Amino acid sequence: MSKRQLALLFTSNLVMMTVGGGIASLAPVYAIDRLGADPGAAGLFMSFAFFGLAAGTLAAGWLSDRFQHRKVFFTAITVVDCVVIWLMGRLPTFTHLAVVMALDWFLGGIALTMLSILAGLFAAPSERGRVFGILSLTGSLGALLSMGAGVIVDWQGYRAMFTAAALASLCNPLVGLLLKDKTVARSERKDASSGGWLAGLGGSFFLLLAGRLAATAAQFVGALSRTLVMDEMGFTATEITSAAAVGGAVALGLSLLAGWLSDRVGRKWLLAVCYFGGAAGLVVLVTATSLAHFWTVAILLSLIGYVASGIGSALVTDLVPQESLGRGLSLFSAMGWIGGIVGYASTGYAIEGIGLALTMVAGALVTLAAVALLVPIHVDRG
Repeated sequence: MSKRQLALLFTSNLVMMTVGGGIASLAPVYAIDRLGADPGAAGLFMSFAFFGLAAGTLAAGWLSDRFQHRKVFFTAITVVDCVVIWLMGRLPTFTHLAVVMALDWFLGGIALTMLSILAGLFAAPSERGRVFGILSLTGSLGALLSMGAGVIVDWQGYRAMFTAAALASLCNPLVGLLLKDKTVARSERKDASSGGWLAGLGGSFFLLLAGRLAATAAQFVGALSRTLVMDEMGFTATEITSAAAVGGAVALGLSLLAGWLSDRVGRKWLLAVCYFGGAAGLVVLVTATSLAHFWTVAILLSLIGYVASGIGSALVTDLVPQESLGRGLSLFSAMGWIGGIVGYASTGYAIEGIGLALTMVAGALVTLAAVALLVPIHVDRG
């Protein structure tokens, strides 16, 4: 892959991860403190947003394989998304915010997945781990930069935050105009219609998907729980976003290292290490009381949220044929967002029903199940 193409993909990923990270960290607090939601409703609100994200991710895979005009779709969608983000700070009710945020994340799901598919198409087999490792840095770096959202909220309020996010997002359509696209000749592509949209992806791929779903569901349980607990303890918006920022900062170096190692020592065992780390973060959250404790939780959860994402995307590219890469990567990304749906929808009610400690233990057990699903995966590196 050319350095120019990689730089463009990195830039747009970074913008979307920064904007999305800031909104995701503070939207539950905004819903509770300003629009009258309770913790259970806030969890469902975030779950609905992740439903939009998952739907957009799956739609991107279909659009990519069916029409292949990835650059055109990305540019057009990011223009519309700038307007949607601006509107989010000007809505009068919780219901309006939920609908518009779901639309925002639907568009974001399409855009992010188009970038991931372009990365998979242009990356050579020997550099996939490095390329996806570099792109996964945008999640952790975006989390670090998204701390600015909390500063803006404490300084000028939520409307100013959404306005700043919309202005930053104007970068995406400009990048889209400069991206290179690639068309896979139809004669070289497998006809998925004979066996359905899921045909030809392989059993190992579906084990990877199931593990991704389990691990990310547990991660989002921890992420929302951390935000709700910190808000209940009286931490400021800046302090709440600082936890995600610290987690992202630590994950920066780890993502690059993990991507490099995955090209040399194998990807699935590095994924297992990331999942074990996430389980540890859920356990730490049970007794967290200080800002340093919450930073530790965020660091451990970032192993699933950021580091594992790049490794997993490279593993998908190993497991599925290139002509099915749109389907494979969109399904893999969608499992992460569906994990967000499950995690966010269950967290608030689980904490209210069985308490924080049992909720975190359950999440840790689910994460360990994700590790078990990785064991039978076979990768043909030839």
